[in-house]
Amino acid sequence: MKKNLSFSASSGVALVVVLWAVTLISAAMLGLAALLQRQLGQEVAGLQNGRAILMAESGIQMALSQEIGQTDVEQASQQLTEQVRGGWQLNGRQVDVGFSVQIEEEDGKLNLIYLLRPGNEGLARRILQNLFAGWEVNLSTSQRAIDSLLDWVDADERTQPQGAERDDYEKRKMTPPRNGPFERLAELEKVMGWVEMAKEASEGSKKIDWRRKFTIYGSGKLCLLRADQDLIEAVLGLAPGTAANFVATRTGTDGKEGTPDDQANPALLPGVSQDLLEERATLSGEDLWRVTSTGHVGEASRTMVALLSRNPPQVKARWMEDKKR
Repeated sequence: MKKNLSFSASSGVALVVVLWAVTLISAAMLGLAALLQRQLGQEVAGLQNGRAILMAESGIQMALSQEIGQTDVEQASQQLTEQVRGGWQLNGRQVDVGFSVQIEEEDGKLNLIYLLRPGNEGLARRILQNLFAGWEVNLSTSQRAIDSLLDWVDADERTQPQGAERDDYEKRKMTPPRNGPFERLAELEKVMGWVEMAKEASEGSKKIDWRRKFTIYGSGKLCLLRADQDLIEAVLGLAPGTAANFVATRTGTDGKEGTPDDQANPALLPGVSQDLLEERATLSGEDLWRVTSTGHVGEASRTMVALLSRNPPQVKARWMEDKKR
């Protein structure tokens, strides 16, 4: 009788040990499976990101072609997307593939290098105040951003009334001013007060994206043939709405921008003298284009921006914007 009890007890302990071992092995296998699945997912995501970059690069190369006009870019993008979509598969399944391209002339933007050049501080302040007021930015926010902007690029350590110099940035553990011209447009976000100004502009009724308004490339003067109405009015010191007729007639008889019949008629800018026009603006554009190309492959989406000329084809600068779907 004692032997039977001993045998039963031993069997019970062995069964518990076996079940415990099976549980551990199962947990390990499930963990390994999850790890492999995660690694596979990362590899797939990396592959899709790489392909999305290639798609975005295809858009840049397409925009370099002189054969494709500014108004033809959207149609060309759709056609090329259809051509490449059929050959993209992953694990035997069709993957959504494509890209979109936007091309615009860079000299239609306000050049900050030219605007903030030494000795031009007073004019720069007036132009930016007019511009930000039109964007519905609060006056105190506007003055803070402008003063800090002037302090960022000037060579001295004297602080503008509402600006900020090196000590102010160091106290907040922020990147100190360059005390020279901007090297990248994104550097504006490091200027004290700029983010607040941009937020108010984007939340106003006009939903302004400041990145579409400024540049640090090109000859400097604002191209009236391509610039937005708010930029034209701010640069030439015009009241809001004054340049509406000028802008409305620039597209010529076909009503489309970027076509051969585009024209700029300075007679439709009331009160603007020839001297003022020549000092601050130009009627004809230069061969400098900003191309924004977004490629997507499955769940991955990457955006590349390039500054280029088309005659002859040449990429002058490029950068990646980290946008993912």
